[in-house]
This record gives sequence, structure tokens and C-alpha cells, in this order.
Amino acid sequence: MAGAASSDCAASGPHSDRGVGSAVRITWLGHATVLVETDGLRLLTDPLLGAGLGPLRRLGPTPDPDAIGDIDAILVSHAHPDHFDLDSLRRVKGEPLVIVPGGLGQAARRSGLSVREVASGEVFDLHPRERARTHANPIRVTVVHARHWRWPLQPRARCIGYLIEGTLGIYFAGDTALFPRMDRIAGRVAIALLPVGRWGPHRGPDRLTPASAVEAMRRVGAQAAIPIHWGTLHPPGMPPGSWASPAADAGARFATAGAALGLGLDIRVLRPGEATDFDTP
Repeated sequence: MAGAASSDCAASGPHSDRGVGSAVRITWLGHATVLVETDGLRLLTDPLLGAGLGPLRRLGPTPDPDAIGDIDAILVSHAHPDHFDLDSLRRVKGEPLVIVPGGLGQAARRSGLSVREVASGEVFDLHPRERARTHANPIRVTVVHARHWRWPLQPRARCIGYLIEGTLGIYFAGDTALFPRMDRIAGRVAIALLPVGRWGPHRGPDRLTPASAVEAMRRVGAQAAIPIHWGTLHPPGMPPGSWASPAADAGARFATAGAALGLGLDIRVLRPGEATDFDTP
């Protein structure tokens, strides 16, 4: 899969042009927040748009909602506050549909936006805004299981991921570990957005590591991937190069682990605010 090199798109707006001939543009805005532009549709995943979260401070530029531009739909993977943030939802431009796991709808509606609750295995279509429609066919979205612990304040809301199928299939894993059914979407994924790090010294069986993220690529059949959920949040007064160093270099360690397999995997490590383009095969 050919693609343009990463470029700094921290200020890219709704009229930013993708590379000539490109089918998809992915902009990593930090943590699990990704702007996906595909087939006339503009999607935002797990928006976290502030300068920090509680005591945690953001490394890199704070996303600018005006620069991001109007969004068609927001995909929320689970209820943890670094993935589901009402203040960030309220700041998203346009009139996006907010898609959340079942049980999180009531909380999400406090954003004032339209909300749809979904469950693992559910399939639905998304359309671009009428004024931006350039493709006759809708984007097909499949809700995918995820293995991750639920937020105690929202115990009914399960953790999920999403498979976005337009010209290219894009798998947004949300936050997950490996799980037995992960290979069910194999053959439909071109690009995987995979969590590879953490914001602090939290370990456990319910999250991917840089090494296991490469296994996740293999299971879903992705030839290209972008590491997310790393190197963005850290406690104030605590240098990110100290105890947080496993998270600070998680993207690079993911790319190194992928290259070691010798399979020609296309792993693109972005900085917050950078974008990369993918062409059709």
C-alpha cells in the first residue's frame, strides 16, 4: 500500500487537501484521538481536546477544534475519562453523531449532541454531510469486541472498537488487549490504529504492548498501522523520561518490533498533530 510521508497537520482544517490520489488521511491528535478522512467522511475517535486530564498534562500541541473543522461522526470506544470526555465532545465542530457503547448513551447526551448506542457485532452505515458528499456509497461500520476493563462509574458500558470500511478498511481498536476473536475481521483491514502505550505505570492483561500490537496487526491482517495511546499524557513535575519512559518510546518500540519480523509492515509513527496519507493498493 503506497502512501505519502507524514506531514505536520496540526492546523489542518475542513478544507485541507489529501495527497494527490490518496484514499485516506489519518491525523493523530494525541492519545486515542484520531481524525480519519475517508470517502468524503470526517470521523473523530475518542476526542480528548484539552491541555490535560485531571492532574495529567499533555505532551505536544493541544488540538484546536476550529482547525480540526466540522466532524460527521464521533466514535467512542469506552467510558474511561481519557477516552470519553464530555467537555471535549462539546467542543467538536459541526453537528456530529456521537456513537458510544450501550449503557453510555445517557451520559453522552449531556454533550447536547445526537447519540447512538451500539453493541459488539452491530453493523451500520454513515454518510458524509450533504454539502461534502462526493461518494454515492455510505461508509460501513462494524462494532468490534475489545478486551479492556470497564470504568467503575459506568459499569454497563462495555469496551469496543470499530471497523470503518470505505475505499480502505480502517480498524480503530480503542483500548484493548489481544483476544481470541480478533481475527474475525481479517481480510477487511488495510490500516490499524492500535494502542501501544499507557500514560503511567499501569500494567495488566487488558492492554496491548508494542510487541503484542504487532501480533494484533497479524491477527487482523493489516499491512499498515499507526500507533496511538502513547506519549501524550504525563503527571506534572514528573519528567516523561523517568518512570514514564516505557510509554514515551512505545511508538518507536512498536515500529522496531514490526520491522524485526521482516514482513514489510508499514508502521508509521506520528507526532501529535501529524498526518499521513494512504493510497489505494
